[in-house]
Amino acid sequence: MAVNSQSYKKLFSNTVIFAIGSFGSKLLVLILVPLYTAALSPDQYGTVDLVAQTANILLPIFTLSVSEAALRFGLDAKTPDQRKTVYSTCLACVFVGLAVMAVIFPFLSKLDYLHGFAPVLYIYVWTASLKQLNATYVRALEKVRLFALDGILTTLTMIIFNIIFLLGFKWGMTGYLLAIILSDLCSSLFLFAAGGLWRHVSIKRISLPSLKEMLRYCAPLVPTTLLWLVTSISDRFILTAVHGEAVNGINTVAYKIPTIITTIFTMFSQAWNMSAIQENGSEGREEFYTRVFSFNQTFMYVLAAGILMINRPLTYIWVNPAYHEAMLYSPVLTMATVFTCFNVFLGSVYIAEKRTKRSFITSLAAGIINIILNILLIPKFKIYGAAFATFVAYFAVFFFRLFDTPKLIAFKFSLPRILVNTAILWVMVFINQLPMSAVWSHVSLAALFVAVAALNLKELMKIAAFVLPERIKKRLPWAGE
Repeated sequence: MAVNSQSYKKLFSNTVIFAIGSFGSKLLVLILVPLYTAALSPDQYGTVDLVAQTANILLPIFTLSVSEAALRFGLDAKTPDQRKTVYSTCLACVFVGLAVMAVIFPFLSKLDYLHGFAPVLYIYVWTASLKQLNATYVRALEKVRLFALDGILTTLTMIIFNIIFLLGFKWGMTGYLLAIILSDLCSSLFLFAAGGLWRHVSIKRISLPSLKEMLRYCAPLVPTTLLWLVTSISDRFILTAVHGEAVNGINTVAYKIPTIITTIFTMFSQAWNMSAIQENGSEGREEFYTRVFSFNQTFMYVLAAGILMINRPLTYIWVNPAYHEAMLYSPVLTMATVFTCFNVFLGSVYIAEKRTKRSFITSLAAGIINIILNILLIPKFKIYGAAFATFVAYFAVFFFRLFDTPKLIAFKFSLPRILVNTAILWVMVFINQLPMSAVWSHVSLAALFVAVAALNLKELMKIAAFVLPERIKKRLPWAGE
């Protein structure tokens, strides 16, 4: 078949390279939690989180998610002139969009939680959008090692700026945001120079027909991105409105432990998106998707079980005592995060097939379900209600995509394995809520972790065998067919 072991090896190789580059910066997010929870009160952490989430909402609106087109069309470009057209057109689109964005900022400054932060927020969106475009385009050029090196640079700059602004100058919320801004700016300039992106800038190559084609592709991704953001962050705004900034601060920290899952998954998904596009149309891609989806499920379930096993002790060690309550909500959010990752994987089918409208429809469903449940549950159940609403929204969309995407690429999956794994993880979530002794809690969770590992490990080893040399595979009975 056309998709052979080299396809798996390339996916594995790129994943390792992205992991090296992302590990530092992603791990940094986790390492800095103790610093943030010590330097910021729950009220301050809740407020600054809303500012950052507002930036995340504005970014796809005013850049039109054009960085997604930079990856998709950049990988398709075969000549230097075609690449110049892709990057120059995307860059022009970003600059125009961000210039238009300035018009709304006088109105944003009137929001209570943005009082005094509007100028910082505007710069935040600028630097984040440029970093996003440059980092995405470097991947389109398949300069994955440069992308990895940039991850290391981002790690160093974030550490330096956080130490200076939070520990040195004690600038609190402003220091938190400035550290991100300057780190993004350094990253963007580094990629632009080291990646030779300046060679791809040409006013003459800005193409309106190309822009129209790219926007037809990425325009549905704007509401899609916004709807996923609504699904993931609407609870934060509703929690703040109903119960105050301090409760949202606890909720923000509760999300940090599940971030371990998204951190590791992102390292894989960056490589997977490239493989999904490059293998599009090749013979044997159905088996390729089947095996990689199986690997993705296996690894995510085992990882989630491990996190649920250590949730309580990790929280006690990791965050300031004022935030220890977060350990009650992290397990439910961990479940939601698992299905978030599954949805991102299945969404790659829509991207590879250029069926982004289907991605929009499923995201719309997630947003509607999430908002309705947030309105119903948050007033009475607070963070529990928000976490459960998030899980239900992602779980519902997962099952729709699970049966919809095989219509485009006929990959296979095991529904019983999905249901059994999910059921075991929910038992672990329940145990994390019980006021039992530490010994019984740890023993019960460890036993369930072993059960999840036993259920999934054979499949994980089979998929991993594709990256091993043939002489080793022949000696491994579990390397299988």
